[in-house]
Amino acid sequence: MRRARRLSRREFTALVAAGAAAAARPVVAGRRQASLTVGDVIERIRANIGVPWNGETVDTLKAGDPAMRVTGIVTTALPTLAVLRQAADAGANLVIASQPAFYSRADARTPPAGRGAGPGGRGAGAAPPAPDPIFDAKNAFVDGRQMAIFRLSDHWQARRPDPFAAAFASTCGWTADWRDDIARCDIAPVTLRELATEVKRRLGVRGGVRVVGRPDERITSVALLPGSTPIQASVAAMAQADVIVAGEVREWESTEYVRDAVHAGHGKGLVLVGRIVSEEPGMRALADWLAPLVDGVAVRHISAGDPYWRPA
Repeated sequence: MRRARRLSRREFTALVAAGAAAAARPVVAGRRQASLTVGDVIERIRANIGVPWNGETVDTLKAGDPAMRVTGIVTTALPTLAVLRQAADAGANLVIASQPAFYSRADARTPPAGRGAGPGGRGAGAAPPAPDPIFDAKNAFVDGRQMAIFRLSDHWQARRPDPFAAAFASTCGWTADWRDDIARCDIAPVTLRELATEVKRRLGVRGGVRVVGRPDERITSVALLPGSTPIQASVAAMAQADVIVAGEVREWESTEYVRDAVHAGHGKGLVLVGRIVSEEPGMRALADWLAPLVDGVAVRHISAGDPYWRPA
């Protein structure tokens, strides 16, 4: 019988180091990385997301087959047809987005039947909705290119610190600290006009920035509320900072609240950049987080961009 060769001290040290590195890796048990399916990727996200998984949220597979082999992954805030085309052209067939692919929270791949038709947009016994060329075009592209779309919003945002707010701050060149779950940034003194201009530049906003407040108001602190902001969050944030920089709000709630604060002499402000633009940094951060979990599969971020433009 052949006698086993004794390992040298150097070889032993290398093996120990390799074992320690493997133990420190994220949970990626299962298939070889090079042959991951859509379902494998989703399971690895669930196993590593760091918060309890709730199956009742919007975070589900919206299109595609869980058994599909993944050729590449793209993260984005909004899976527009343009983003899907870029992803497919880059060799990716799994798109992970924070917002719906099919124009509503339900993310149904068919058009809604009409306003006021009952829960889900359809009344009992309602006729199927008529074909729609936009839905048809998107469905045809997704199916024709054999793509999968997975929404990851609620669980990603539930992580602490909130990756959407943390990445938003980093993109603007700020450092956030959290007070009562609000991302607050202390900044060098600037005017509200200067702040809004810099935020627009850093986020690449084409025309969707709206500002409430006096342009020359001196600003030294900012509260970040990416995504869609309810009035409760605006009230809490306004107590902690001079200005709220947010994605979107209801005009008759947060916008009017801040405007009344200005009229009351409180020196406050509100900068709105648009929901999709505000969430892109967080989805770029998702690509960085996800890459080690699917080692061997290319992961990249593609921005949906600002949907608005400003007339001359």
